[in-house]
Amino acid sequence: MLSLLVACGSTSKIKPTGDAKRAVGDYQVFYVTDFADKTTKKYKNADQQTQYLETVRAAGGEFANMIASNLEKTENAPTVLRAVPTEAAGSLRIEGDITTFQRGNALAKALLPFVGSTKFNAVVRFVDHDSNAVIAEVIVDKNSNPLGGGYAMAQTPNLFMKGAADKIAEQVELARNPKK
Repeated sequence: MLSLLVACGSTSKIKPTGDAKRAVGDYQVFYVTDFADKTTKKYKNADQQTQYLETVRAAGGEFANMIASNLEKTENAPTVLRAVPTEAAGSLRIEGDITTFQRGNALAKALLPFVGSTKFNAVVRFVDHDSNAVIAEVIVDKNSNPLGGGYAMAQTPNLFMKGAADKIAEQVELARNPKK
């Protein structure tokens, strides 16, 4: 199963920005918002376009749910919410954009190299609620194995989102527990 998670691309470590007055590890309350659709894919058929937009919108909520769920499982977990807390002062918002979402074609990936690729790219921002300043980012850049075969066939955007959410939670845990 571990070999199925192997994909091209990466999920970066948490990278502090120039606006960082506090670090990710300083916060006790995190709230995770749905990720916005910043993809540029266009279909000529209006029904296909509508279906694609709905799929990406749903993926934005699902990715946020995965991140929140994984954060709750970390050691010394922060309070994790999926909505703006009533008392939001002093909290950290995790938000972001899905920039590429491509399901690919499983059969094409299995049979032919460099065909039918699956892709999932996103920008994850850690935002201080009080100042609205972006204090850190994570870049997710995932795509299926270009050589095709069984591994590539099993690679889906959901698998990539799960792997990225795991890595983000790991990075937050390291920021909150640096001696680990």
